[in-house]
Amino acid sequence: MEKLNYVVELEAENKQNLFDKIHEVSWEEKHEITSNFSLTKRKQFFSEITDKNCFDLIYFDAFGARVQPDLWTEDIFKIMFDALKVDGVLVTYSAKGSVRRAMQSVGFEVERLPGPPGKREMLRATKLAK
Repeated sequence: MEKLNYVVELEAENKQNLFDKIHEVSWEEKHEITSNFSLTKRKQFFSEITDKNCFDLIYFDAFGARVQPDLWTEDIFKIMFDALKVDGVLVTYSAKGSVRRAMQSVGFEVERLPGPPGKREMLRATKLAK
């Protein structure tokens, strides 16, 4: 985590403390990182996720579709779509066409964005009001 040096990208006071706090909090408990940002790190199988309209953001960092194809299906993206609030966002480093199409098929509005260093593109999927 420290070697990645992502903290240099943050535009906040106490950025090193915030970055460290996000990565050091315990699992399965809600933690207030700032007055307007809380974080709950959860470790569970997708089959166990039953949340509906609960989250503002999902950062999906699974291994790629070539390595774990079962995590990049319409069924998985439907679970995440349902778990997000309206205007909620799912981001992933993946930019594969099949991933984008699976996201779109369950209702996401999908955009390609410039990727992080070493990655040309990434995807941002938004759950818009119907």
